[in-house]
Amino acid sequence: MGTPVLILGDSGAGKSYSLRNFQPDECLLIQCIPKLLPFRSKGWRINGQPDADGVAQRGNVFRTDDWNEVQDKIQRMVLSKTRKVLIIDDFQVVMQHENMMRAYQTGYTKFTEMADHVWRIITAATQLPDDVRVYFLAHTEESEGKIRMKTAGKMLNEKLTPEGYFSIVLRAIKKDGKHVFLIKGDDNDTAKAPPDLFPDLSEMDNDLKAVDVAICDFMSDSLGATI
Repeated sequence: MGTPVLILGDSGAGKSYSLRNFQPDECLLIQCIPKLLPFRSKGWRINGQPDADGVAQRGNVFRTDDWNEVQDKIQRMVLSKTRKVLIIDDFQVVMQHENMMRAYQTGYTKFTEMADHVWRIITAATQLPDDVRVYFLAHTEESEGKIRMKTAGKMLNEKLTPEGYFSIVLRAIKKDGKHVFLIKGDDNDTAKAPPDLFPDLSEMDNDLKAVDVAICDFMSDSLGATI
């Protein structure tokens, strides 16, 4: 099965910056909010954007906040011969924007449907081949004293606990002026990882490429195959 990974952090905590060491030909990026990449990004091109000659270019960056399109992009990863990494930034926007689009709908059914859409997206990532990794980057919120993924409100929280679908949840934070990934949190934090994935580490540099290499090594040992 594919490997979904959740990266949580406040705005400015370095989530997008953590992509800096990926090469554009090894990953696809879905931007749920159109924005500049916070690093020198030669080779990262927006798919469909006209070039200097007015021709729509093919690129590794897609821009959409529609849950159906996000799910479709995940499922299409099985067709890629070279790219085995898909990054979704910022994932919580998918449900927040759907919530705004349906703001005038009354009743509780829409919250169940939005929870179902998020569940479908995460499930699609788990159904990919073993060598595909999907990184979900999302903002955080504090709910009942616990830091968790930001959703579209309490009613959606009651219907879905996104962190429960991930074996790896890292939290991007700023510490002593540096951006780091928190690997192991306390009882009020959702950060978690298999003990042997990052042995003896409670935090690391916020380098998502380094995280990806560690996951591939871990999965190769676990599955007895090269990823």
